[in-house]
Amino acid sequence: MAAVPAVQVYGVPLDGFGGADDDARLKAAMAYAAAQTRPPAIVLANRAHTFDGGPYPYYDGFRLVGSLGTIEREFASTGPQCVATVGGRALFSVPAGGVKNMFVTGVQFRAASGGVHFQTPVTDFAGGPVVQDADFRGLAWVGFRTVMHARHVRCGIERVYINNGTDTQLKLAGSDNYYFVEGKSFMSAHDLTASMFYIWFPHMSRTQVGPLYLTPEVATGVRVDGSYGNLVFTGTLFDCTGRNASTACQGAAVLITGGKGMVFRDCWFFNNAVNPAATGRSPADRGQVFIRGSAGEILFDGCQFNGGAAQTLHTPSGTPAVYAAAGVTRIKVANPLAPNNGTKLLQHQSAGIISKYGADDWTLKVA
Repeated sequence: MAAVPAVQVYGVPLDGFGGADDDARLKAAMAYAAAQTRPPAIVLANRAHTFDGGPYPYYDGFRLVGSLGTIEREFASTGPQCVATVGGRALFSVPAGGVKNMFVTGVQFRAASGGVHFQTPVTDFAGGPVVQDADFRGLAWVGFRTVMHARHVRCGIERVYINNGTDTQLKLAGSDNYYFVEGKSFMSAHDLTASMFYIWFPHMSRTQVGPLYLTPEVATGVRVDGSYGNLVFTGTLFDCTGRNASTACQGAAVLITGGKGMVFRDCWFFNNAVNPAATGRSPADRGQVFIRGSAGEILFDGCQFNGGAAQTLHTPSGTPAVYAAAGVTRIKVANPLAPNNGTKLLQHQSAGIISKYGADDWTLKVA
């Protein structure tokens, strides 16, 4: 085995490990770090890297560090950067027994093709392996089929760029997480279809989602299927500014099919629900927010549903801001805003599902 570089305060440099290519060096570095009582961070160089040999299983205490103290963005050729191009099936995987205490920062990950996953998707969101106490920050993920389909407990995703993916980028279940709460996170794509989602929570509780700037081009921005409660979105933007009728969000910006105790506070909606039939969903989405199934106890407070007086609008006239279907219970809409001549309309399938407060100039309609 090649000599291992001396452990510095910040970790061990990938380039200090022997190997014919970056995959060989990463494999050696991860084997070395995982064997230590206190696993050091693996530090990538300020250069372009290529990894095709994954997926590499995470281990407890995994650390991967690129540009220290900076945010890596989606731009491949502007400024000094730590770039990792990923081929093969995926770069990482979650071991069957789960993993704890991880940290990944300062790397621009780029998929070699639209079929590559950043990490192998977990498909069992009720009993699959759990990622606990992990932080992903200051990163970019560009062009991946998926970024993370995983179960999370006490995890964070902060100050990231997630762009040009080809399928649902984040499908996450769990609780006690913080996603995008620090701001300066962005997500968009050109290749998702109308039936897809940018973020999908099969079941998520006691979790904060912050001011992510989400451009839900074509596909729906967020889907929630279940929650025990305290799933809170604060300042999240669902904004398709500059898109046309074919590229703006075709279905609802937010689709809720189940769960209790969710809050949407100070969120922004523009150019969503342009052509709900394009999603192929049954029942078809109705409204920029569409709530159906067994969902209930949901609050929308201070959310803004922008009109077309200042920007080109493709949402059809008469589209409700929030629509709640039969079977849904106790939806509260407080202090809504409709700047720039937005449509001041709330709709429920039967009376009593939605209550409005501080919205005397809004219409609540049964239809």
